[in-house]
Amino acid sequence: MKKLTVSVATLLIAGMSYGQVSQCTGLTKDSVQCKNITTSVKKLCYYHNPDYVKVENKTTVCSGTTKKGKNCKNKTKDLSGKCHNHRND
Repeated sequence: MKKLTVSVATLLIAGMSYGQVSQCTGLTKDSVQCKNITTSVKKLCYYHNPDYVKVENKTTVCSGTTKKGKNCKNKTKDLSGKCHNHRND
């Protein structure tokens, strides 16, 4: 159990030092500091950052074809429009 605790603590410290994690400096509607965690340079979370653009990655039907020559019915969010079976990763 002690090894697990030490391992988890080590991972948390390593993860926090990788990206400068800090608390958002924005204020809520009640004028209280936001409690969200952010890694942005401006120290603002996505709620308070005016430059934040939400990337919508909609699900589409795969554009690949099966061995029988029929359209694939798998759904994908990949930008190529192909499922995991038809991508050339």
